[in-house]
Amino acid sequence: MYSGMIAQAAAAFPELDISDSEWFYENVISDCDDIYRGDPPWKTVKKSGLYQSGEREMAILNAAKVLCDELADMTFGQQADIAIADDETQRFAERVLQDNSFWDRMPQFFSRAYALGGGAVRVFIADGKVMLDYIDADSFIPTGMDGRKIDEAVFRNRTLKNGRYYTLFEKHGHSPDGMVTVENRLFVSDSVYELGQRCSLDELYGGLDDIIEYGSETPMFSYFHPAAANNLFPSGRLGLSCFANCTDTLKAIDVAFDSLMREFILGRKRIIVPSSCIRTVVDPETGSVRRYFDSDDEVFQALRCDEEKDLKIIDNTAELRIDEHVSALNALMNLLCFQTGLSSGTLSFGTSSGVRTAAEISSQENRTIRTMNSNRNIAVEFIEGIVKAIVCAGIYSGSLPESAESSDIRVSFPKELDRDPDRIIDRNIRLCGAGLRSRESAVMEINDCSRDDAVNELKGAKS
Repeated sequence: MYSGMIAQAAAAFPELDISDSEWFYENVISDCDDIYRGDPPWKTVKKSGLYQSGEREMAILNAAKVLCDELADMTFGQQADIAIADDETQRFAERVLQDNSFWDRMPQFFSRAYALGGGAVRVFIADGKVMLDYIDADSFIPTGMDGRKIDEAVFRNRTLKNGRYYTLFEKHGHSPDGMVTVENRLFVSDSVYELGQRCSLDELYGGLDDIIEYGSETPMFSYFHPAAANNLFPSGRLGLSCFANCTDTLKAIDVAFDSLMREFILGRKRIIVPSSCIRTVVDPETGSVRRYFDSDDEVFQALRCDEEKDLKIIDNTAELRIDEHVSALNALMNLLCFQTGLSSGTLSFGTSSGVRTAAEISSQENRTIRTMNSNRNIAVEFIEGIVKAIVCAGIYSGSLPESAESSDIRVSFPKELDRDPDRIIDRNIRLCGAGLRSRESAVMEINDCSRDDAVNELKGAKS
């Protein structure tokens, strides 16, 4: 639940110039969080029917989470390669990432970042160890940029203890000489909606200093946001949720999915029986008379009727409109793909569309590839920022020498776009046919083998 973070941050740091973005956190980020969690504003609808009153909950497909998970998988489907010039620094950074479950946490971090429009990873030192903290967009306030990326920010962390609400604000800034400083201020209140009074850090965070100076210009956090432009808050520094402009489509998808689920309820088997076959029974608790048809009654009954047709039992079951609903859902999914920069068919509801050639896949997935590359470029800078902060924290804690800060750091993702087997084979056949590639090289790439193995494979194929 959102509770005025911008106003609280401004009260915690009155000397800090914070942009007025309260409405964006309250109306955009908070609403997107509700949609992502499966609690959209359209989830509850009025009941229908002659004697129905009140409201009911719709069946929710939650396409927003499916979309975010898909984008997260495209961005971080494979572990990134981190290369540091100094071997000691490389081993230290890899150990810190492993100890903090970085590779395990990243898929869900990216999914949340796509949903809320961004997220940050904060690097800090606890008990002499370098630690990572994963921050959602609703607890992150950017306050400064170096012209290329956000390098100053305020983080909020709320804790409930002994019935009281503690709010820790952590400001990352720079000293007059350009060095990174972190200032911590703790507040306590009896209400989650109030900041309360400032209190000692020892009440909740024993050993945490009020001000920490790292002696480096490298920010101790790194921020990621989706590549799409923020058209709802263009003057701000925050990213925008990948589905912030698609809420009408998400609502239509849930309406169609709810209709599909109700199709099985409204289309249940219905049997029309003669009124003379209906019996009555008195409810002993309420005294009311209930009518029922005994489908298990197999004894002979004598019934009075004038015509034979009055004794017929008729199956009046309605036909389920499954194909129509699936087609509607797929059409809406394609519209969602169009709005989020994905190729048609990236998200689909139902069975596969059949076998496609590698050329068809390549031509139809161009938009998805471009969107993924744009987001991966930002993800590369994001991970590089984390590794640089880890190195600086290692120097500050005495785990690394000061010379480690000058080590060259490179982050890259494996090129998995062309790892589809059918696409690899199709491309190599065309290149060999045009005389642009040798058969040995083609076999090496297709089979992922050495040149000697490729030569032996070709000899075996000729024989």
